[in-house]
Amino acid sequence: MSDFYFYRATVLINLFLLFLCSNPINAQNAVPTDSIKTEEHPVNFLELGLEYYSPSHWNRQIKTININGLVGKEFIRSIGLQIFVGVTITHAWGNTIMVNELLKEAQYETSAMGIGPEILFRLQPLIIGNFSFSVDALGGIILYNKSFPPRGDIYNFMLRLGGTLTFYIDNNYYVNLGLRRMHISNGQGVGSFNPFYEGTGLSLNLSKQF
Repeated sequence: MSDFYFYRATVLINLFLLFLCSNPINAQNAVPTDSIKTEEHPVNFLELGLEYYSPSHWNRQIKTININGLVGKEFIRSIGLQIFVGVTITHAWGNTIMVNELLKEAQYETSAMGIGPEILFRLQPLIIGNFSFSVDALGGIILYNKSFPPRGDIYNFMLRLGGTLTFYIDNNYYVNLGLRRMHISNGQGVGSFNPFYEGTGLSLNLSKQF
């Protein structure tokens, strides 16, 4: 399957899940429990996060900062499946090295800001005391204030995957620290019209469940 059709399928899946999750999430009355793992009422979440990514390729020296605001819900307790929807605000800056019109390598400075919807899938299979481990997969569409990276487009798909370690402050608040891999691409295939870039970085999130 080509890169274009892969990302097209990703967009359609994201839109479908956004539709499923679009009903307002009603807060539940708190039920006293002795352990986070023994809660019986449906769990909803609010999450605010910050991410920083350093570049992974020598010819795409672009750094990225993301701010994420998410609302989510637990769907399958037995496997710890949680689904979040929200918004990402991003700022990226740095330089790229590409072949110019003279067929020679040239360095291009770049920076851009963007915003767009995102969806997060979280599997949380392991909980030990006040700690848990989860696997996070995020996908979103970002609209930038200019064509980005150089020779690219004003939009990109932002895909992220990584592991997260969670510390529960109490039954309502917790902190996530994650290690993630990010891929940015406009989904138009392989070529100069799709100057993708990638990065590896850390995420820090503050979450509230209700």
